[in-house]
Amino acid sequence: MKLNRTIILAGAVLVMAASCRGLNQPPQWTDADNFAAFDKAQISVSEDAGSVRIPVTIASVNPVKTTVVYSVDAQNEKCTAVEGTNFSLKDPSAVLSFDNDARTAYIELNITPIHGDAGYTGDKSIIIKLDSANGVKIGFAKSCEIVINDEDHPLSAILGSYSITDVSGGSGTITITKDPKDITVVHFPDFCYGLMRWYGDFTTPDIIGQVSEDKKSIVIPLPVDTGKTYQGIPIMIYACDPNAIYYDVSSITLTETEPGKWSSGEYGLWGYIRGVGANSDWGYDPFTLVKQ
Repeated sequence: MKLNRTIILAGAVLVMAASCRGLNQPPQWTDADNFAAFDKAQISVSEDAGSVRIPVTIASVNPVKTTVVYSVDAQNEKCTAVEGTNFSLKDPSAVLSFDNDARTAYIELNITPIHGDAGYTGDKSIIIKLDSANGVKIGFAKSCEIVINDEDHPLSAILGSYSITDVSGGSGTITITKDPKDITVVHFPDFCYGLMRWYGDFTTPDIIGQVSEDKKSIVIPLPVDTGKTYQGIPIMIYACDPNAIYYDVSSITLTETEPGKWSSGEYGLWGYIRGVGANSDWGYDPFTLVKQ
């Protein structure tokens, strides 16, 4: 079954703010508000990175002289890397020192490659936490996950960033990522990100592809339920060509036409909302992926 589609263009939302001098004065930051926190909640590195530096910053009006104690949270169930086997702390004292010249200091880890006769053993995660600080508080971002990527993944040649162009002139960049458990599956996390953002949702639908044994094709089952709704109507992802949405196509297949280049054949993928005024959609008509 197919249905002609109409793209709805939304107007810009104007946000206006007013203020009166002398009214609603902003609160003043004091030394009692100073805190230490990680800059990022997660950092990914290759197993061959050799080392990694993890920034910790003191939030303050002026730089302060202080120390922060940190540790490896080995009891955290997400911490699958083993200290002494997969990594080591460059500074065994596990203390960061801040002076009056800089607000940011770095926890440094030495990374041990996971390569070995066992082949792909999976990614490993290190959880570092901030335990205490001298004269400042520990902020909300008090832990950081460092993911050590095992580069021996059997689909490593497929994974990564791609430029995408479709037959209607659409273009952009998408990524193909691995599955944390299944080495025969890949994910397209940002394929219809534009659709979700258009309707005020900044999460992304999980589009999954099953890779063939010879790694020359990827089958994406359809439709994909994004798990989101707009005005109570489910946002779904279907097959399409330049003229229509096809509700009854059960999958599309990406075929590797040459190394690093994939074609979607006669169909593309579109996120689709039925019955919202006119019908609304966002995605790509039949497309080609080229690895960057």
